This record gives sequence, structure tokens and C-alpha cells, in this order.
Amino acid sequence: MNVIKAAEELNQLHVDNSRLLAQLGNSLSASGEAGVLLWLNSRAGKTFAVDIVEHFGLTPGRVANIIKMLEKRAYIERNPVADDRRKASITLTESGIKRANELYEEMNSNHIRILEKLGEEDAGHLMRILKRIVSFANYGLDTQSFDI
Repeated sequence: MNVIKAAEELNQLHVDNSRLLAQLGNSLSASGEAGVLLWLNSRAGKTFAVDIVEHFGLTPGRVANIIKMLEKRAYIERNPVADDRRKASITLTESGIKRANELYEEMNSNHIRILEKLGEEDAGHLMRILKRIVSFANYGLDTQSFDI
């Protein structure tokens, strides 16, 4: 299939199924509070609000709200930095680690269900293609015109 024809088919797929694709993306993604919890659980070392801003591409205000909600739920602790009391490192609490692990298992179960439906061969193709798309977005494409 030539690239122009494939792009047209992909465009039509998006137009015809935009609501379904948005729901699917939301159910499989790691964003918002859940995404931050998952990401914090995967990190070693100190993490600051600026790290979350940079990783997720969120505004500082949105990150402040997420941190506030995670702290309210006792999933994180903020630990002021000794030489600059305005800064605080963020660490997961035991309940935060537990919740992050639960979220990971939920996300993994969703992924397993989809990949099982695809079958082993198509699942392998999908993973290879998604990794290439992410690689293009990270290293090879003008991200101003290619919003992922």
C-alpha cells in the first residue's frame, strides 16, 4: 500500500472512530495522577516537580494540582531540600507504591487483553511499529508538526 493511500485510510479511521479511539487511548494510557504515580514508581533517585513537568509536558500549574491530590491521598510525600526550602523532592509512600502497583497491573491487564485478541504475530508487528513511531517522535521527526 502506498503511503498516501495509507494516510488517507488512517485519516478516515480517525474521523470515523474518534470517540472510540479517544476512549481506547484513555484506558491504555498513563496520564494524570495515575501516570505520575506509575512514573514515580519506576524512578530511582530524587524527583522534583520540574521533572514531572518535563517528562509529561504538563504545565507547572497542572503538576502542582496533581502533586496536591497525590499528597492529599497520602500517595506521596514532599521532602524540602535543605539548601533551598522552596524546593521539595517527591517520594512515594507505602500506600503510593501499593496504588502504583495496582495501576500497573490494571494497565497490564488491558494491554494483555488487546494483544491476545491480536494474536502473537500481529501483537509483535504492533509493538515493532509502535516502537518505531516513538523512536521517530523522539529522534527523527519535526515534533512541531508531528504531535504524538
